[in-house]
Amino acid sequence: MLEGITEYWLCVGGANVDVQGVTSARLLPGTSNPGEVHQAAGGVARNVAENLGWLGEEVQLFALVGEDADGEWLRQVTANSGVATHGMLRIAGKSTGRYLAIRDRDGELYTAVADMELNEEWPAEIVQQGLKRLPQAAGLFLDANLPVEVMRAFLAEARRLNKKIIVDPVSVKKAEKWKGLLEGVHILVASIDELEVLVGQSLHSYNDVEICAKKLVAEGIHQVMVICGEAGLWLCTAQEEKWLAAPTMPIRESAGDAFAAGIIYAQNKALSLTEQAAFGVALAEMRTKGNGQYDIDVLLARKDYYAAKERQILDRE
Repeated sequence: MLEGITEYWLCVGGANVDVQGVTSARLLPGTSNPGEVHQAAGGVARNVAENLGWLGEEVQLFALVGEDADGEWLRQVTANSGVATHGMLRIAGKSTGRYLAIRDRDGELYTAVADMELNEEWPAEIVQQGLKRLPQAAGLFLDANLPVEVMRAFLAEARRLNKKIIVDPVSVKKAEKWKGLLEGVHILVASIDELEVLVGQSLHSYNDVEICAKKLVAEGIHQVMVICGEAGLWLCTAQEEKWLAAPTMPIRESAGDAFAAGIIYAQNKALSLTEQAAFGVALAEMRTKGNGQYDIDVLLARKDYYAAKERQILDRE
């Protein structure tokens, strides 16, 4: 590392505005439902960067926004967490990405529309600027809200520099982009549905999850973390494997992004799979209770609590 330059994490991927409609009663399709509508800053890479910023980590974000009020708002909100936003490039004549979700009163997703055409517009110059940031970076977080050729460019350079690469498939649809690109990745964080896409088969049991995750490890990923809902989390490397009990709240969407940020935060603080995952679960829990600067003492206490919740799966069918 060059003298005087602080090591940081480089996050590359999506930044968008999230609009969430949540019904106040059981959702009735085909008609108007009473409820509340909220707007929040979103995008997987942006959310991960923001969570790291609130933890006091040095982080730089490369993402696209439109030349509009939403784009400027996203840049300001992201900068408020301490994230370096010089890599949030405005694309002239384009609108900032928007994600519209409709949820039942219990938080279950009913339907969603993602207007992310902007993410296909990555100019060569912003890609090169991002690549130039990699030599001084501690590692790279990459999501799939990118053209495949941009993903390839960042992956190739990070591998050449021997940087830690942490990736998120983003969704079942976008998980397809990762096929053939995962060799040399340090950590894959995925849902069970995304794992099915990556391995090309349906998963019906605990044993299926374990076998398929270990297959990805055998194909060149150092560490796989699978979020399996109420079943918990399956964690594995070539040398270590275990289940961690599920937290009380679901790890999905913004909480899932906080989980990934917790894993990154743990990289120079915890060696075991259990502790790294526990950092992620603890941060996901804290994210569901509010968004803002985190109390590190609370994070450490919740990390210790979740690290003690390893479990044995007895009924494996």
